[in-house]
Amino acid sequence: MADPSLHTVEVSIGMMGDLLQVETCRLVVVEGPNVGQELLFTKPIVRLGTNEKNDLILDDNTISRFHCEIRRIRDEYLLVDHDSTNGTYVGNLRVREAYLYANCDFSLGNSVIRFEPLIEEIQVVPLENNRYGELIGGAPRMCEIYGLIDKIAPSELSVVIEGETGTGKELVARAIHQFSRRSQGPLVIFDCSAFPENLLESELFGHEKGSFSGAVRTHRGVFERAEGGTIFFDELGEMSTSLQPKFLRALESGEIRRVGGERTIRVDVRVVAATNRNLAHMVEDGSFRQDLYYRLAKVRLTLPPLRKRIQDLELLINHFLNDLRDKNPMTRARCFSEEALLVMRGYDWPGNIRELRNVVERATAFCDGDQITPEDLPSDLQARLGRTTRSHSVVAAVDPGTGLKEAKESMVARFERDYLVGLLERHNMNISRVAREAGIDRRHVYRLIKKYEITIPERAN
Repeated sequence: MADPSLHTVEVSIGMMGDLLQVETCRLVVVEGPNVGQELLFTKPIVRLGTNEKNDLILDDNTISRFHCEIRRIRDEYLLVDHDSTNGTYVGNLRVREAYLYANCDFSLGNSVIRFEPLIEEIQVVPLENNRYGELIGGAPRMCEIYGLIDKIAPSELSVVIEGETGTGKELVARAIHQFSRRSQGPLVIFDCSAFPENLLESELFGHEKGSFSGAVRTHRGVFERAEGGTIFFDELGEMSTSLQPKFLRALESGEIRRVGGERTIRVDVRVVAATNRNLAHMVEDGSFRQDLYYRLAKVRLTLPPLRKRIQDLELLINHFLNDLRDKNPMTRARCFSEEALLVMRGYDWPGNIRELRNVVERATAFCDGDQITPEDLPSDLQARLGRTTRSHSVVAAVDPGTGLKEAKESMVARFERDYLVGLLERHNMNISRVAREAGIDRRHVYRLIKKYEITIPERAN
């Protein structure tokens, strides 16, 4: 068996402008009513039969409605008969399952089909745009990413998007879906870190009514809800090792079974996944299955952090300001002063685009005029830069006459609250990620939220 890593393409900046080699397959009808018909595919599962819902539709009355399918399992292709009336044959042998080899023929009824594995070469060139879908930025690295998305979106390749928190991984997934052949189908977003381990299986595959305590009705999981479309699995690295084999089995077979259910349900979805962790390193240390990694990462794309595309800062700021004014016409702020922009260019943006948006929103709320100045920027941002202003200095934060102990407690409390608010905003109110970065338990995070009376939207975990 070939090395599965040969079928994973990590896209680096140096590859742009070169040929991206992608493994595809072709089915050619060499005998029967549809002789000459071809199907080029990259999907992990391809279905054949007379029904219009199949990928290869055949006008042969000796073929069943859903006659058979071809499944890609790791780096091989398995032909599976679906209890067809007249059977599926490789040579003269009727088979229920059989692995296909290059240029082999198999028969369905009166039709003979040839299986041809191919290597398709795709030219990847940068797109010189300031935006692509919902993605914004004209930096060279973003233009290269636009070019790659433009080439892989129409395929059925599974994609793993890597990058720091807040770099726009979900927007890349939306762009892939928007410019794919599945754009008319649903895009279902699933955060693997948002559910406790005991509920993950139910959320992925669904459950039947009464299958466990609290299952008061039948629930359709994300695979069913995404039928005909795309599933975006965010924070894939958080999926438990105990669930990974079931997840892989669903991807390879195209079938799922609800928790507590007896029948299997066929699903047709494309998978795009994202993580801010290095999955290749997780494979090495055993915390992520190698076969699942190679099944998902047919293309591996890494987004640059904001500090590596700082020339996009002003473009992004203006976009966020315009968006805020569209939502609230009473917003007075129209721009950032040069001094404020200088401060923001000197910051390293650990929360990336998400943190930038939060800073723009907070600065706009504090701004009294039509121009945002350094004094309007959040105090925690200025503190991390080592800056103080009259309105945010330590002296101004402590009431006159306060004793040392009380002053110290007050300053610690102020820091603790600002630190927590900054983390919550940077991680979009995701408690699991906040706890992980802060190095504390989730329950401690909740206690601090209650202590400082911080409002959390109901959707946040």
